Amino acid sequence: MTIQALELQEQQRLALQTRLDNAKTQAERNRLGQFATPTALAVDILTYAKKILPKHHAVRFLDPAVGTGSFYSAFLRIFGENSAVSSVGFDVDELYGNHARKLWGEYGLVVRIEDFTKVIPPKNEVEKATLVICNPPYVRHHHMPESEKKILHAHVSRRCGISLSGLCGLYCYFLCLSRDWMAQGGLAAWLIPSEFMDVNYGRAVKEFLLNIVTLLNIHRFSPDDVQFGDALVSSAIVWFKNEAPPPDHQVRFSFGGSLLKPIKENNYSIEVLRKEKKWTSLLGAGVSKTADNGNSHPVIGDFFDVKRGIATGYPGPL
Repeated sequence: MTIQALELQEQQRLALQTRLDNAKTQAERNRLGQFATPTALAVDILTYAKKILPKHHAVRFLDPAVGTGSFYSAFLRIFGENSAVSSVGFDVDELYGNHARKLWGEYGLVVRIEDFTKVIPPKNEVEKATLVICNPPYVRHHHMPESEKKILHAHVSRRCGISLSGLCGLYCYFLCLSRDWMAQGGLAAWLIPSEFMDVNYGRAVKEFLLNIVTLLNIHRFSPDDVQFGDALVSSAIVWFKNEAPPPDHQVRFSFGGSLLKPIKENNYSIEVLRKEKKWTSLLGAGVSKTADNGNSHPVIGDFFDVKRGIATGYPGPL
């Protein structure tokens, strides 16, 4: 399939996405956490994935919340058709899942219309994913039934050995439960709200990232650069490998601009991160790449912890 044909397929996907989104009210989509990944961002994420994914690894692609397939579309364009040994996407919404199956089934994507958090992961290592890319549903904790939270909490506790707070949104459970779907050394990228970096409920998520897997990189977008036009929430891209972190491991933090061209970046040891309660303050101390005459200069974030006034995810007027 040519690049031009893939671009045409992506245009069809975008038209479909708009039609499906318009078929639901904003309140319905907010309750279900359905916010589609912009095409340019999906391409950036897959471009970065190809850059850091070991070339000798067989690619087994997994998207636990596939939607209409924005990440798989980007995967085909960046990695090339027939570059994956297997490709699987999950979606609990039959409407989106069936359309994704029609769009990408002939290009190798197997779409399973199931709740990813309730499916038993494969036990065979060769069936596990080496590349997980996901924009999980941004469902706030108050939209989740208490009975569901108890079940998810038990799953994460049993499979990861951590205790997630009852204030965690659904994306936290998706992220932690994905580990059992990953091959040893597999790579994962998660597009999630950046709020976990500072809030109390994020402590267990950070414990997972620092102690159970190897956190590679966190890129946080500027709070003024909201990635989803219909969700007022700052976003971050979290990268990790499914292996225990080495003792001297350094994590790359980047901020602003784009994933491929951040404004600021810095590296921190996992020991520093374990002691730091609010990770967004670390991003303010990074090296600025925006400079006059090639020299870095201070910015507001170097001196103050700037926070956005709206961080609820609620799309309507407050």
